[in-house]
Amino acid sequence: MATNPSLIGRLLAGRYRIQQRRGMGAHGIVLDAWDVQLERLVAVKILLPQFANDVASEARFRLEAQVAASCTHPNLNAVFDWGVEEIDGAKVPYIVLEHLGGGSLRDMIDRGRLLTPSQALVVGLDACRGLDYLHRHGVMHRDLKPANLAFGEDRHLRILDVGLSRYVAESTWAEPSAAGIDAARYASPEQARGANLADGTLTSASDIYSLCLVLIESVTGQVPFASDSTVATLNARIDRLMPVSADFGPLAPVLSRAGSAVPSDRYTAAELGRALTQAAGNLPRPAPLPIVGAGLFGGDVTGGMRRPAEALLAPEPEATLPLPPPVLPMPAASAPSSAETVQLDLAPPPPPPPTVVSESLTVPVVRAARQIDFALDEGVGQEAPRRRRRAVWVITALVLLAALGVGAFVVYNAVKDKTAAVPELTGVTEAVGRNKIAENGWKVAVTTQRDDVQPLGTIIQTDPAAGTTLHEGDTITLVVSAGPTLATLPDVTGQTLDAATSLLAESKLSITVADEVYDESVAPGTIMSWTVPAQPGLVTGAEVMQQTVVAVVVSKGPAPRQVPSLLGMDEATATATLGNLQLGILRADDIFSDKYPAGQVADQSLPQGTDIPRGGIVTIAISKGVEMVSMPALGGLTYTEIKAALDAAGLRVGKITGDKDAGTITDAFVDGVAVQPGQVFPHGTKIDLLFT
Repeated sequence: MATNPSLIGRLLAGRYRIQQRRGMGAHGIVLDAWDVQLERLVAVKILLPQFANDVASEARFRLEAQVAASCTHPNLNAVFDWGVEEIDGAKVPYIVLEHLGGGSLRDMIDRGRLLTPSQALVVGLDACRGLDYLHRHGVMHRDLKPANLAFGEDRHLRILDVGLSRYVAESTWAEPSAAGIDAARYASPEQARGANLADGTLTSASDIYSLCLVLIESVTGQVPFASDSTVATLNARIDRLMPVSADFGPLAPVLSRAGSAVPSDRYTAAELGRALTQAAGNLPRPAPLPIVGAGLFGGDVTGGMRRPAEALLAPEPEATLPLPPPVLPMPAASAPSSAETVQLDLAPPPPPPPTVVSESLTVPVVRAARQIDFALDEGVGQEAPRRRRRAVWVITALVLLAALGVGAFVVYNAVKDKTAAVPELTGVTEAVGRNKIAENGWKVAVTTQRDDVQPLGTIIQTDPAAGTTLHEGDTITLVVSAGPTLATLPDVTGQTLDAATSLLAESKLSITVADEVYDESVAPGTIMSWTVPAQPGLVTGAEVMQQTVVAVVVSKGPAPRQVPSLLGMDEATATATLGNLQLGILRADDIFSDKYPAGQVADQSLPQGTDIPRGGIVTIAISKGVEMVSMPALGGLTYTEIKAALDAAGLRVGKITGDKDAGTITDAFVDGVAVQPGQVFPHGTKIDLLFT
């Protein structure tokens, strides 16, 4: 699948046009794609078919994708869509992500663009913000590494594979020694020991240890404890201190604690962020990160501005994060070459000096007059000083008149009313929208609302609308999408599975059957209970993300009954026995029985151990006792006739004495006693015959 050229140009899910492959991992590939509905670039991650090869796997994938989509934070890679598509005859799960044009930390390191401790601190702060959000929402990443830390074109870090990393980790770490060298390089000591979430031995502290390894590698280019095999790499970090060089300066003690071999001794994500913030005051101001992702024309992404370290973890609402200021064009005379890095001063710029028109014009005017005066001195030679001074005054006056005209023009432009039309901003991100109107001098207000068309963080509309003329100082309101509208959880208890499925679909929710159980009182196919696996505490009326999976428990009705043995019971006892099992009884015609006395059950329609539904019927036959038959007359009959007569009477031929074919029947016996015609015997009695 990874190298199949037929993917290029394919329209995935009727919406995403595949363009080119961006990368490949152990569990799938990542491709660029064009969203033909919203007309924007997205990233599509296609997983291996094994993640949807049966109903349970597909349901788990959809659940994890839903969890990932519900995690919305500026430092997490946004999830826009997901599903399962048939590709080359196989059902393949895919997930649609925010397109990040800045490349990953792995790309930087692989190209030798190592970070300074100050730059690593900036990366660590962004990562801490994302991890703190995840951990506070009960989500662990478990696969933090440079390849999963990427940058957008806004130069801010995003954590990748949120949610799916948990899904993948369960198979990756089922046996630590088989985890693979790449996973082992960034594993915590507790992961090396086989810790897991189920028994509480694996906690969010594992993500902090992995982040510590990543930050050290970003500066040194080497991963601590890395070896040439998975087992050696894992064993090397158990009960070992994190090797942190003194070259990290104020970061060294912070990384030492973050990389403690004891999970309880490590920081939480928020604590690590605060520790990094404190260390920032003792480090040089960071240069812009050496982003390596391609821009529109293939060059490296340069320029841009980072937030100051002190502001990265300041308490603030999660939905209103500070935006980086717009990058203003540099004067042509001072613009660096393409090979240079622009280092922007993060300190606030000093206030501009007051505008004084006369002074701003006088300086160049006087300087020009002096230059002219010097030129006249050289040209006049021996002319009289009076004539020379008169020429200087004339030229100076002309220059002053010109300057006054320029000044009047400047004053006019300074006081005239500046207006501009509101541009069309629908569909662009808030940051892009702010940049587009930054030069208009408008006040910007932001409100959020949920929207099913525009993705999270993009502008839904403006107030006033596009095309409206605004004056400098007027206010424009950007209405920004807070993601899709929420769905309300209905109560499906007591409904049939078909009715519940329809109701949840109307509510823009998904359904999965978690279990089917027998119940004595609930009809088959009826919903007995439901829950939201991603958030088990939710109840009817709670609002959730669209396509949240609701897991239902369906009744299979009463459990089947096993038929007991009724043989040998009297009718009353047999009836009570079946009644206790909520089974019915039906009596057939009585039968003769050599085994069961008269009045006892001699036969039943279903054998012992047979499963039948509650309320099923078992038919019984009561014994009439042993059947008695009369001895027929045998004199003068041939052997063939004798046998036929005995069979018809319900008797059997026993021992034969003499020649039955040539002789004549002389006598008949039962147990050595001669019998006479009309004598009564039990059915099936053997008659011994004597021929002479």
